[in-house]
Amino acid sequence: MRRALWLVLLFVAQPILAQCGVERWSVKTGTDPDVGLINMSASTATTIQSLRALATPATLPSSNRVQPTETTIFTLNATLTQYKLESDSDYHLVLSDASGNTMIGEIPSPNCVGAGSPFGPGIQSARAQFDARFNATTSFQTANIPVAIKGVGFFDFLHGQTGVAPNGIELHAILDIVFNPSAADFTLANAPTSLSLTQGTSGNSTITTTVSGGFNSAVSLSASGLPSGASATFSPASIAAPGSGSSTLTISTSSTTPAGTYSITITGSGGGKTHTSTLSLTVNASGGGGSGTEALTDGGFESATSSTNSAPGWSGTSSVAGHNTIVVGTGNAHAGSANGYFGSANSETDTLTQTFSIPSTVSNASLTFWTNIVTSETTTTTAFDTLKVEIHNSSGTLLATPLTLSNLNATSDSNTTGTYFKPAAIDLTTYKGQTLQLVFRASTDSSLATTFRIDDVSVALTAGTGGSAPTITSFSPASGATGASVTVSGTNFTGATSVKFNGQTASFSVTNSTTISATVPNCSSTGTISVTTPNGSATSSSAFTVTGCGATQLLGNPGFENGSSSTAPWTVSSGVVDSSTSEAAHSGSWKAWMDGYGSAHTDSIVQTVAIPSGKTSATLTFWLHVDTAETTTTTQYDTLQVQVRNSSGTVLATLATYSNLNGGTGYTQKSFNLNAYIGQTIQVYLVGTEDSTQQTSFVVDDFALNVQ
Repeated sequence: MRRALWLVLLFVAQPILAQCGVERWSVKTGTDPDVGLINMSASTATTIQSLRALATPATLPSSNRVQPTETTIFTLNATLTQYKLESDSDYHLVLSDASGNTMIGEIPSPNCVGAGSPFGPGIQSARAQFDARFNATTSFQTANIPVAIKGVGFFDFLHGQTGVAPNGIELHAILDIVFNPSAADFTLANAPTSLSLTQGTSGNSTITTTVSGGFNSAVSLSASGLPSGASATFSPASIAAPGSGSSTLTISTSSTTPAGTYSITITGSGGGKTHTSTLSLTVNASGGGGSGTEALTDGGFESATSSTNSAPGWSGTSSVAGHNTIVVGTGNAHAGSANGYFGSANSETDTLTQTFSIPSTVSNASLTFWTNIVTSETTTTTAFDTLKVEIHNSSGTLLATPLTLSNLNATSDSNTTGTYFKPAAIDLTTYKGQTLQLVFRASTDSSLATTFRIDDVSVALTAGTGGSAPTITSFSPASGATGASVTVSGTNFTGATSVKFNGQTASFSVTNSTTISATVPNCSSTGTISVTTPNGSATSSSAFTVTGCGATQLLGNPGFENGSSSTAPWTVSSGVVDSSTSEAAHSGSWKAWMDGYGSAHTDSIVQTVAIPSGKTSATLTFWLHVDTAETTTTTQYDTLQVQVRNSSGTVLATLATYSNLNGGTGYTQKSFNLNAYIGQTIQVYLVGTEDSTQQTSFVVDDFALNVQ
């Protein structure tokens, strides 16, 4: 469905006034002899409170500047409360901050700016931006709209002006104004996007932020998803206003950090905006324990002395005569001089196989490898040529195909020979105690071949303690309240690394090998309890259900079960509330399915809700499933923003931004603290934006706003 919005712009000519300003007019408009002292390409972030704190000059020269204030361009975020067209043709703007501090900003008429003033283009632009939204008259009008302002510092004579600061400070002239700077934003990226560390070592990734739309705020940085024994530090810990810059993220692991690959979420927050990027962290075992830390032989194929179909541990086959599945000395290896080689010709089938064992005593087994994919295919939708990762038992029977790559994944490495990327790790822990065959199988169709290269294949084993896996026999009480302590009883709990209630991480302490004391995460925990130790995991056979937690759920129609013909109290885009089974609901029959068109599209859902005063907590939760056809592992093409807005629709905070990078199977529950909005009427607002190609569906269901 495609909708068009026609905007009719009505231009109203301003009256031509008889005069321009008089007092310090050359300083106000940039025709004074000191104007050359201003760096027009730089600005200083500030606040109304900081400007009001400046000392009042003893004298105000008529045609010179008070340094450094009047030779500085400032940027600030504020609320435009009132505006008026003055008799000297200026637009008089009253600016206010959250504490009620006010000051004045002025936009002169371009007709009153002398030729050659460096302020001229900015004044003309700011005036046009203002005229496109408001019609200033000779009487004060109310706006109450957030703005981002850039203007030159200026001290005015005090003569009872509306909104004037006690020291007479103004921004005069205003050179840029952005209305509703929720459009002001920043982007967050990290490079490299993956780190491979040996236990006990550290590595760095550079975090870069870029601002747009008048964004002017410090951006604080944090990292989540770290494995146990690992830590993250940022230098600096935040990026100073206006929010554009870089920070070095250092990931440090310990000797006890479990081997494996982890998805680290890097979060930047500032100016009511929150964005995330992802770092793939691979922790490699440093040695010792179990039967060894690497299950495979010669994962880098470096023992092959010449191009062949075999190497120590590996055997290969090819349906094309003379094709070698292991090549040496071509310069295309990820590391060293050799790599696995598949495809590159039409109607070809190649395999590389290794038999290995996973001891029953290990706590974790993780398969990783690097791959380079170069294709002649031009399609962006169809997988004509594939590379499958297969797990067989020792007799050759196929047990699973945990990963299939294709010509569509060529974009992951920029389609450049020799440039590799690392798919997410494949967990083989369920095969503990078995002998397996790892098979890489590539097949190409009859035209436009694809080349698949693999290198540095690893099955990393994390040694267990030699003990037994845990068991859960019971928990008490059978139902608990938010914050209540639940006792989990069982066996082999020593060294427990995780306790979860229906997948939600809980805080806990291990009393002894048979008892754990855990805290219920929140009121929406319903399901099973799981405990993870170095020797395995256990899940309760009966379900835990939270009752009597004293919470009140405020949202109406939280699961959209009223259907598409009666979506109230939600206001939704057309076609969003849906009962089709192609994207199943989390529970019941209905859910909100946003985007998924594969073309430029925006969907939104919004519900207005009053959070009563006197409550001590307010928590918003919902379940999210992201289904995407995008193949990138680095770029957010399609996004879903979770926002809190006031009753007028002004964005108060963006709680989270999800994207095609969050694609996966099943639903995950999201939770947000809304304590800051207790006593307010707010809008819970979700907006999904899709670009012009490759669909991403954002499916949400089972909302709750619990207060108590």
